[in-house]
Amino acid sequence: MAGRREDAAAFAKKWAGKGDEKQHTQLYWIDFFTNVLGCEDALERLRFEVPSSTEASAHKGYADVLIPTARAIVEQKSLGIDLSKPEQRQGRMVTPAQQANAYAQGMPLSQQPRYVIACNFEEMWVYDRERDGLCREPTLKLPLNELPKNLPAVQFLKGRGEAPETVSQAVSIEAGRIMGRLYEIARASFIDPDSPESHHALSVLMTRLMFLMFCEDAGIIGTNAFRDYVRHFPAEDLRGALKNLFVWLDTPPESRDPYAGDRLKALPYMNGGLFRERTEVPPLDETFRTMLLVEGCQEFDWSGVSPTVFGSIFEGALSHDHRRKNGQHFTSPENIRRVIGPLFLDELEDEFAAARSKPTAGGARTKALRELHRRLGEISILDPAAGSGNFLTESYLCLRRLENKVIFELKSEPEQASISFEGVDMGDEEVMVSLRNFHGIEIEDFACCVAKTALWIAEKQADSETASVTTRVYNPLPLTDYESITQGNALRMDWNEVVPADRVTHICGNPPFIGHQWRSKSQQDDITEVFGKLKGAGKLDYVCAWFERAAQYVGGRDIHIAFVATNSICQGESVGILWRRLAGLGMAIDFAWEPFVWNSKADDEAHVHVVITGFSRTHGKAVLYAEGREPETVEHINGYLAAAPDVFIENRGKPVNDGAPEMTKGSQPTDGGNLILSGEERADLIAKHPELEEVIRPYVGGREFLNGGDRWCLWFADAELSDYAFPEIAERLRAVADARSVSPTESVREAAATPHLFTQIRQPKTDYLALPEVSSGRRKYLSVGYMNRQVIASNKLRFIPTDSLYVFGLLSSGIHAAWMRVVAGRLKSDYSYSPAVYNSFVFPNADDAQREAIEEAARNVIEARESYPGKTLAELYDPEKEVFFPRLFEAHRKLDAAVEAAYGVDFNGDEEKMVSHLFTLYAERTAPSA
Repeated sequence: MAGRREDAAAFAKKWAGKGDEKQHTQLYWIDFFTNVLGCEDALERLRFEVPSSTEASAHKGYADVLIPTARAIVEQKSLGIDLSKPEQRQGRMVTPAQQANAYAQGMPLSQQPRYVIACNFEEMWVYDRERDGLCREPTLKLPLNELPKNLPAVQFLKGRGEAPETVSQAVSIEAGRIMGRLYEIARASFIDPDSPESHHALSVLMTRLMFLMFCEDAGIIGTNAFRDYVRHFPAEDLRGALKNLFVWLDTPPESRDPYAGDRLKALPYMNGGLFRERTEVPPLDETFRTMLLVEGCQEFDWSGVSPTVFGSIFEGALSHDHRRKNGQHFTSPENIRRVIGPLFLDELEDEFAAARSKPTAGGARTKALRELHRRLGEISILDPAAGSGNFLTESYLCLRRLENKVIFELKSEPEQASISFEGVDMGDEEVMVSLRNFHGIEIEDFACCVAKTALWIAEKQADSETASVTTRVYNPLPLTDYESITQGNALRMDWNEVVPADRVTHICGNPPFIGHQWRSKSQQDDITEVFGKLKGAGKLDYVCAWFERAAQYVGGRDIHIAFVATNSICQGESVGILWRRLAGLGMAIDFAWEPFVWNSKADDEAHVHVVITGFSRTHGKAVLYAEGREPETVEHINGYLAAAPDVFIENRGKPVNDGAPEMTKGSQPTDGGNLILSGEERADLIAKHPELEEVIRPYVGGREFLNGGDRWCLWFADAELSDYAFPEIAERLRAVADARSVSPTESVREAAATPHLFTQIRQPKTDYLALPEVSSGRRKYLSVGYMNRQVIASNKLRFIPTDSLYVFGLLSSGIHAAWMRVVAGRLKSDYSYSPAVYNSFVFPNADDAQREAIEEAARNVIEARESYPGKTLAELYDPEKEVFFPRLFEAHRKLDAAVEAAYGVDFNGDEEKMVSHLFTLYAERTAPSA
């Protein structure tokens, strides 16, 4: 990182306590860019007093500083000005950030900055206009006196990328980058870097170096003690020096060499097992030594690293392919709190608030606080897919912070005033939240090393915070070896050997996400090991095995569980397999987060759609969470995450409605693309052989159905092949046969004998209703439409051989879309419609008048579509363009009313009530006595 801590410290010292907007703005920012960011071209990067001159400007004026290369604008205020306080500016009350935002809006669109910075010389507040166009809340706040240890947070001003969301995120990401670079250099020095022994040795080396740099910056060891030790040795001697150092750090004071040099003596006994193992250290070159000293020790402050975020980033030194293979998706603190909040933390926070509000007279307040303190000490957590320890470290830190509040309140009680804690070591008597109650299982060796180190860092940071609350003197070293992380395959081991179930109160984590089609042979064996002969288990996502293992481990105990999982576990066939099984083991859902995008703070973060489910043997009211919506307490949450009784939709082959027309999917070519034609290819063939027009048919899949298109296919199912013996056709058929002959599927290989035919032919003999297999999750309604029998439906289209307006109306209704949204599978955020969705959708018991009303409303929907000629279904049903097609959506609203009336309800579009009603109807329709 350019910009050394010493330079930033000098800058902070120079500008401390002074700063006038008119006199010092230019000097301040030139100094900042030159001496903190290390930019030799500061004058070229910075523009001062830039006019906001377009007519779009909310008010005219001059931007104090514009930084085009960083897409940033600065509103500078004098020292002491409150950056949060609005002030009168040209007839408007605005904060400094809102003032700069108005200037930004007055600039040409192509030149408008993304970032707004409000600064008063002692603090910088950064706003992201893409996230908050009104500049109401800063993305991050950075005090001047904390600049030296938070340099990563301001690197975006050099034009290197986006501003971080928090200072701790920026620091942790930079820490991961430093360790990743050191990792790659050291890895190349091993004779066999890919061997398990080398991989383990490298993991140990990296975590040891990182922990020593943290201890140095956090004041746990002497100032520059580790840096001075490394600097003393040339690169060719560094390997031996580090090996000697690791032995020294693991040697108790009474056993140490009394004649050791001063540099070794400056480093204390560590214990805890971190330096116990004698692993290999490879030869380290000058590049490694310089990077360790300069970027690691000199320019970066490790004391502010978030162990939760850093664990993910550090583990990111593993390749993306490696992580994907093992289903690893790293986790942000915000998302972790979505799990641990409803699992245990929210209740404890509420209990703390209630205890504080109790009267002090009679000791009621003290008693409640002490009871809560005792409860905090009893929380014991197991993460059976610990990864780099994110869930454990964040849970530990959150509990320690809450404990600090409790301790502070207890010390403030009148009867506690005479008790002195000065000079007493922090022990279980005072600090009850201990790492001995945090347990993890992790299969990856490197992740285990990272997790253990992250937990130690979390403990040291928490101890420091507690010391400031209690005014106690505490000894940060030696470390305590809690044996908190166990390496192994959690699906092949007895969790009781890690920690007995009667010593655990909560289980949580983010197990691997791997769909059944992507599992390795060993992972498939894991599924078999866990589920045995459970029917359908082979179709489950790999993550489901942790749900089953947890339920087996809990037994009859009151242990609460919460896992992050792919949204597939609450859709389609998985629900009937997994949640029926868990219900049979006595489990019920306590809370759930509806699907959302899971993200991390890693550079290469995973964008997957997930759910969070908390479950236990408690059968009471439950809470549903969703982004942008207040938590909702409901009577029960079923496996589809619907507020409805437990109903398991069977994968039916026929509709649940007697006499309803059946749905199937279209025909599948499996042809290597050789039976499919573009519009241009069709035209060329017909120009040469006009007879082919009889067997070239329109070919429509989901994409063409929604967006239009010009695709065709060779359709010989109803023709005499010998009538079309043209060279171009022969060439295509040979290519089809070749492609099929190498297929791993036996039936496809057999179909090589009939290359002129699709491998699966389901084309109806009549006109039909069609809808796409995959549909955008953004659309309010499913796109359903009529197709001519001459149009070949591909396997990406679902169809019903009927022209019924009644069926069209039901499938086009909001209530059917609501049902689909709950029970259909998904591809990321898109819905994957299968015949099973239709087959389980219960039609209303409509009388003749109700059927006619639905048919009339359906006819109006079709006519409304036709009133917008040239518009595709994708355009018509784009939710962002609904306002442009009022006639269509008014027709849909009338259709929805007619369909709800046929069901005998009036839910006014409330999808939760719709789905609950449909689940009840399904249960009644499929009951054994029905």
